[in-house]
This record gives sequence, structure tokens and C-alpha cells, in this order.
Amino acid sequence: MDLASAAQIAKTYGNRGELLLRIKSDRFSELLEGCQDKGKELEEPVFIYFDGLPVPFFISSATHRNGNAWVVTFSTIRDSAHAEEVVGRDLFIQAAEEDFLDDLDILVGFTVISQDGVKAGTISRVIEYPNNICLELEETETLLPFHEDLVLSFDQENRTIVMTIPQGLL
Repeated sequence: MDLASAAQIAKTYGNRGELLLRIKSDRFSELLEGCQDKGKELEEPVFIYFDGLPVPFFISSATHRNGNAWVVTFSTIRDSAHAEEVVGRDLFIQAAEEDFLDDLDILVGFTVISQDGVKAGTISRVIEYPNNICLELEETETLLPFHEDLVLSFDQENRTIVMTIPQGLL
């Protein structure tokens, strides 16, 4: 299952398990708006990683606060003690094909590790040249080609990408 980062859980909100989310994805905002308008549970699950595994949660209510801030309630989190356990974590949704093309900026802040296990740097920005996506590394301003054939592993929870880095780029 391909998941896309959709929000970060910023803090608890109230004492009945409500959570304040900072939304990163326009598609997720639209899903929450639909939930708010209909006054019913979001039909598709959202996921939070625990011990490297995505755990599904269902949003039972959503209220837009301002900007990219939403207050949500999960159907299985009913008090602030349980809500506190997910604060600071990223929230993921089932990825649509366009999520990988439109939301490449979510890679900013990820650590790139070479195939040899050496830290190459931290991604400072994603540059989209025609038919060629490049990752700029913060420390050296090096541009790395970003192609699925070069990605060996991708860890959303730990924000790392292990890549085959062509010789001479670092």
C-alpha cells in the first residue's frame, strides 16, 4: 500500500481526545471538508506509523480552524491521555498517483543515505527540470537525480531515503 504524508499531529485540543492537525496535502483538506460538510465519519482510514508499521485510524469528526489547521477526532481515541500518544507524528493517507508528482516538497528535510550507508546530506529543496527531478542537498548544494531506479529504500517514519548515488556526485 502506498501512503502519502498528509498532515502532522501538532497537539491535543480539549480533553476528549481531539487533535489539532497541520495539513500538508490539498487532497486531504478536501477529504476533511467533505467529512465536515456531511457531519459524518471519513470513509477511508488515515494511518499513523508505530514501530515502522502503518496503523489505520478513522476520523469521526473534523472542524476547520484556520489556514491549514484542523481539529479532528479519531473514533478510537476518546481522551487526552491517548491523544497525547500520537502528538508529533505524521499522518498518512492512501496515495493517489498525483501525490507523488505534486507533493515532492514533502521530501524536504529527509536525509539521503548512499548505498554504502554514508549520509550524503539533508534535502533542502526539490527542483523539477523537464523530465528530470533533482534533490538539492543542504550541506553541499549538490544536486542528485531523483528517479525510482535510484531509490533503494524509502522510510517515511524516519524520514530517510537510501539511494544509489552516481559516482563523482559527492
